[in-house]
Amino acid sequence: MPLHIHFVGVKGTGMSALAQVSAHVEEAIITGSDVSERFFTDSVLERANIPVFEFSPQNVECADLVVASAAYNSDHPELSRARELNIPVLSYPQYLGRLMSKKRGIAVSGTHGKTTTTAMIGLTLIQAGIDPTIVVGSDVPSIGGNAYSGTGQFFLAESCEYRRHFLNYSPEYLIITNMEFDHPDYFTDLEDVISAFQEIALKVPENGRIFIWAEDPNVTAISSNAKAPITTFGFSADADVQAIDVKFSDEGSSIKLLYKGEHLGDLDLHVSGKHNILNALACIALCLEIGISADVVLESLGKFNGTKRRFEHLGNKCGAMIVDDYAHHPTEIRTTLEGARLSYPDRRIRAVFQPHTFSRTEKLLQEFSEAFQAADEVVIAEIFASAREKNVGTISAASLAELIKERGIQAKYIGTLDDIKSYLSTTLAPEDLVLTLGAGDIYKVGQGIVG
Repeated sequence: MPLHIHFVGVKGTGMSALAQVSAHVEEAIITGSDVSERFFTDSVLERANIPVFEFSPQNVECADLVVASAAYNSDHPELSRARELNIPVLSYPQYLGRLMSKKRGIAVSGTHGKTTTTAMIGLTLIQAGIDPTIVVGSDVPSIGGNAYSGTGQFFLAESCEYRRHFLNYSPEYLIITNMEFDHPDYFTDLEDVISAFQEIALKVPENGRIFIWAEDPNVTAISSNAKAPITTFGFSADADVQAIDVKFSDEGSSIKLLYKGEHLGDLDLHVSGKHNILNALACIALCLEIGISADVVLESLGKFNGTKRRFEHLGNKCGAMIVDDYAHHPTEIRTTLEGARLSYPDRRIRAVFQPHTFSRTEKLLQEFSEAFQAADEVVIAEIFASAREKNVGTISAASLAELIKERGIQAKYIGTLDDIKSYLSTTLAPEDLVLTLGAGDIYKVGQGIVG
C-alpha cells in the first residue's frame, strides 16, 4: 500500500514544490493543508492533483508521515495530533534531505542568487534530456513552475543556509554562489555564516565537486577545508570558468566564455546584471562537470527568461517600465540597481524598497543606506515584519530614508503601499523605470500601477 504523506502548510513555495515531487520520488499519496487564502501555488497544487484542506487535526489521522512547514511550530493543532498518534513529523529541510538522498544530489547554496542559479541549471538539465527532479524557491516559467518531477538520476534543490537547514542534505555537487552576513536573527556574524558553509562543503564527498565564485573574499575558507575538488567561476583570470568581453543592453548581456583559458563559446543572456552572468557561470561549471556539452548549455541558457520576482517585468504604464525584484539584502539591492543602470542607462530609476524584518534592517542599517547609489530616487515603505521577530520597534523605516538622503540620494519615507502607489501613479514619467524591491508584499505596488 502506498505511503500517505501529509504536508502542513502546503501552499508555501518550498512546501508545494516538495509535495509535487514526493508523489513521484516516494510513489506516495499526497495531501496537504493550509489557510483558505489563495496563493499562486493553489493552481500549481491543483494541476498536480494534490488535495488541500483547511487546517484541522483530522487531516493527519490517516497519514504515515507528516511534513511541517517552518512557518508553524510544534503546538500547531495538526502537529500536536500527529504526535498524539505517534506519526513521524519531519521539517521541510529534513524531508528535502530524505528525498535528495534517494538520487544524486545537486545543492545550490549561497547568500544571493540561489533561485536563479537553480532555475538555470534546471532548465539546462531538462533541455539536455537528463530529466532531473527539481525543487526551486520561485515560479520558473521555463520549467513549468516551482518543481519538476523527472525520472533521471539527479535531484537539484535550492538549499538555504538559514538555521543551517542545508546541513540536512548530503549533495554530490555543491554550488556556493557567494557568502555574506545575513539572517541576523540566527547568525551572530559573518564568521558564523562562513562556518555553516564550511560544514556543508565538508559533506560533499571526494568523488563529488564544489563550485564557488572565484572573487568571493572568503573562498579560501572553503577551498582550504573541503575534501571534494573545487571548480571556480567568475570574471577574474584565475577562474576556471570565466566571462570576458561583457556587453550589456536592454535585452540582457552577451559574454565570451573561457574554460581554463580556452574559448568555449559565446552566450547571449536575456536577464540583466553582472550577478546573473555569475549565476550563469555557476550553471555552466556544474553542467560541464556532469557531462553536458557546451553547445547544449549555452543554447539552454540563451532560452532562460528569468523567474518570478527576479527583475520581473510587470508591464508598462504611460511609457514607464514597472519591474519587481525580491532583493532584500544590501548587496542584492546594490547589484540589482547597478544591473538596471547598465541595461537602461537613459531611464530615471525609481527604487521602491520595503525593508524585510526589523532584525535585518537594524543590523545592516548602514549597508542598506549605501546600497541605493545607482538609483535616482528612493521610496521607503514600512518594514515588513517576520512572525519570528523579537526586536520589533528598535528601528524605523523613516530613519533609513533619512540616512539614504544623507548619502546624497533623493529619498522619502511613505509608509503604506496604497500611498506609495498613489504617489508613483501621479508622478510617473515615460522615461521612468520603477523598481520595487523586497521580500514582502511590495510587488503589489507595481501590480497596482500596471493594473
